[in-house]
Amino acid sequence: MAQSFLVNRRSSSPAGDRPSPGRRLSAALRDRLAARRAFADQVIALAHLVGRPVLNSEGTRVGKVADILVRWDPGVTYPPVTGVLVPLGRAFGLIDQRAVILSQTGVRLRGERNVVSRPIRRDGDVALARDLLDRQLVDIAGVQVVRASEVYLVNGPRGWELAGVDVGVRALSRRLLPRRRKCPPVDRVIDWAELHAFVPRFVDTGSGWEAGPAVAAGSPGSGVQLGDAAAKLKMLRAKEFAAILADLPPARQAELAVLAQPSAAAEALAALDPEQCEALLAELDEPDRNRLRALLIGQGT
Repeated sequence: MAQSFLVNRRSSSPAGDRPSPGRRLSAALRDRLAARRAFADQVIALAHLVGRPVLNSEGTRVGKVADILVRWDPGVTYPPVTGVLVPLGRAFGLIDQRAVILSQTGVRLRGERNVVSRPIRRDGDVALARDLLDRQLVDIAGVQVVRASEVYLVNGPRGWELAGVDVGVRALSRRLLPRRRKCPPVDRVIDWAELHAFVPRFVDTGSGWEAGPAVAAGSPGSGVQLGDAAAKLKMLRAKEFAAILADLPPARQAELAVLAQPSAAAEALAALDPEQCEALLAELDEPDRNRLRALLIGQGT
């Protein structure tokens, strides 16, 4: 549970033990992350790690960090780090997490041999920089759409784990500044235990992402992380969805429209004033805009 996070965490948590949606922006997690920062290399900010050097056991640079891989299986609250992705020419190599020492300033190989394997995406794998960083997080209970500005890893009793994400503006702006040797302070942090699943865009059935929380990670047009209200978003009928859209600006309307049931989204958009509908569509990228226009044509709009 989020309340015991960084103190007495468990690798899995029954559904009934999950924190309530109202605690999404977790002050408790923020305080615990801040406390852990007092100890060197106990918390790592992903965006400040990507691009850092990978050193061999003698301290010679042999590459750089391209991404961090975690495995998010059903029932796992805090996904463990499984490897480090490094560029190898035009491709990538994967170094097993057991062969490296992670820190905020880079990665060091434990042994003398540089053992790198070819990365193969398996169900449950999440490449944090590619699949999560800067992606949308949607909470329809609070009707808010935010982006993952930073991703935090914590070194616990079972090794490095995905701890949570920062959705604050300050966390985003810090990425434009020179990188620190220590993990930067958090801004508005969300405990990973309060997040539900990656959900694909424009999919009429939830069967794919219900099969596993990371099934949609990395697939074209997906990479969107939803909170506990993910299932509710897919179940909304057109009138309910239209009611949520009514009080939102076009940019927020667009972000929700590509995540709802396509049939419900199209019917809700058809009920909008034509100028409102066009303003919403203008906020979308071309593939999403074309998909919604096709659905609207099917509605006779």
